[in-house]
Amino acid sequence: MRIVLEGAIAGVAFASGDTFVIGMWTSGPLGPMTDVMWSRPDRERVLLAPSGDTAAFISGIYEFDETRVVPCASTVTERGFSLAAGDLRVEAELGRPHRLFTLRPKPLRRSLAWVRVEDEVARRIGRFVIGGTAGVRLRGTTPGGAREWYRIDGYRPVVAARGELAGRDLGPLTGLRPDVGFGFSGFPTKPAFVTCSPVLEDVTLAPG
Repeated sequence: MRIVLEGAIAGVAFASGDTFVIGMWTSGPLGPMTDVMWSRPDRERVLLAPSGDTAAFISGIYEFDETRVVPCASTVTERGFSLAAGDLRVEAELGRPHRLFTLRPKPLRRSLAWVRVEDEVARRIGRFVIGGTAGVRLRGTTPGGAREWYRIDGYRPVVAARGELAGRDLGPLTGLRPDVGFGFSGFPTKPAFVTCSPVLEDVTLAPG
């Protein structure tokens, strides 16, 4: 099965040692949804998903040590985004869109052949453009065996953020660890908000 999602992925981390990769999807096989891939300070990987179907879909593609079904909701505005997922709260402010990403016409950036080119570029010069990208890949095979292409539409840095978990402040915003280990790719080490349209092939939708 071939699946296409539309939306954004945000990556933030805090001085507590918690790293969050947040999916905010406007469309996909299960409709609009928000999910959180959480790497705890002890490196345990936790998926926060809004339903059993969503949890089954995501955990069938990526790799986690624990899955929790909790209410998940996000709001995106021109200035930033907010997240509520179970006991987790995140409020983030975004910087200006990176001009390099806005120069590519949509037909080009949505081409899977072009993703192959950008995958090579990201590993070679990405660190000069958006910071640490050593573990970032735009195409590959997920732990669940799906082939995936990350078609990137835009990039904005996260310039400020506050995180709270079960009422506990998570501390100042920090860089992300490059080895969170959810799938074949890491996230840039600098906190960011990336609008994208991932394509996945060889996916099986399992009931939750």
